Amino acid sequence: MVSLPRSAALVLGALALASACQAVIGLEDKQLDPKPGSGGAAGTGGAAGSSGDAGGAGPKGSDAVPPKRPPGPTTPGGGATRWFAAKTIFLGTYDPVTKKPDSTAWRRIGHNVDGECTTAEISKSNTSSTCVQPKYAPPDSLEDGDDCRDNAAGRLLAVGIQVVPFSFEPELHAGLLTGETATYLLRLDDLADGPDDPYVRGSLYVTVPRDPTLTKPPSWNGSDQFVVDVASVDTSGVGDAGTGDAGASDASASDAGAGDAASEAGLPSSLIEKPLFVFETGYLSKNVWVSGDLGESPRVVPLFAFDRLTIVDTVTTTFTLELTPQHDQAESSQLSVAIGTSELEKNFRPIALELTNCVVPLQKILMDSYVLPARDLGTGPTLKTPGTPCEAESFAFAFEWKPVKAPVTVASGLTKPAKCGDGGT
Repeated sequence: MVSLPRSAALVLGALALASACQAVIGLEDKQLDPKPGSGGAAGTGGAAGSSGDAGGAGPKGSDAVPPKRPPGPTTPGGGATRWFAAKTIFLGTYDPVTKKPDSTAWRRIGHNVDGECTTAEISKSNTSSTCVQPKYAPPDSLEDGDDCRDNAAGRLLAVGIQVVPFSFEPELHAGLLTGETATYLLRLDDLADGPDDPYVRGSLYVTVPRDPTLTKPPSWNGSDQFVVDVASVDTSGVGDAGTGDAGASDASASDAGAGDAASEAGLPSSLIEKPLFVFETGYLSKNVWVSGDLGESPRVVPLFAFDRLTIVDTVTTTFTLELTPQHDQAESSQLSVAIGTSELEKNFRPIALELTNCVVPLQKILMDSYVLPARDLGTGPTLKTPGTPCEAESFAFAFEWKPVKAPVTVASGLTKPAKCGDGGT
């Protein structure tokens, strides 16, 4: 990696830290005393329910390798529908089980999407069979987390927070808890009664943040009813976002917390049946829902950046959620994505410019000397391109999901104008 004076390294550490966080769910840059944890060793397992730590009790939603699809027809069978909202999103510096600060938490989040266990020694010798380190990459850039998990973004975050501490993850948790930060809704359709089902369709939505001056926070006891952001549904054929008579008149104000907001949004509730982000190849195996075959499911997924919904076209996406036997509660869960170079450039270079106060030279340093050198995967379809520079970067997040009522209202979410014009690209 390029050699920088300590002052410059501190600045880059702060910027890269904020970038990794805000690329997921836009937060402000606020500081907090750090409580770094000790480093972990790859393949040692961990507190987040890594592969094999359940003592034969069955697969977990936090396993590095999801269970395989059970046999049977991959067609609808008329099962139940369940709705869950993300109460907590873990980015890599808080442990998903203890919910305490831990700079090694990133090691226990994510999936082994390339099928290789890249040790620290392999990374330092740059002998990975997945790909070779890109320009300016640090020696440990290819090292996997526990159980061979790929999570380069989590590593960046953990490194950055030990250089310049920020309170972004607890700020995120606080905003999600009160509903003042947009979160995810996950809908699972066609759930059979048993532990295995070869077809369970999943849909991912984004919520509208709660206005604390108008509505009360969610209770997280199953009675909440969130409002869906129109940016996460298909509005084609609805006109100007559907402000006609087909509006949300059937969505009366709710006493259930976060959902009592936008009954006057004027958007047709039928849009909820038209999600943009759908996992058509999802299945249930031993009560673990999996969005699709590991490493073979390119997707378009929503991420947040500075309060703006950013649609990212991933090389692969894997989403897992462990359910109780009754399928009415959610246990451990995680999402892993691989983002290719072109998508990194398109979506994160404008973010980097805003983080550097629209100073293009600093933006270039941040992207070219920190974000892009962290690429740790090859290109599709296998993510393995031996002997060539890595062209994709792994991101991984863990979740705490709570059951909620089915939403009945669609509304426009918060928007924030771009600070730096066209992104300085």
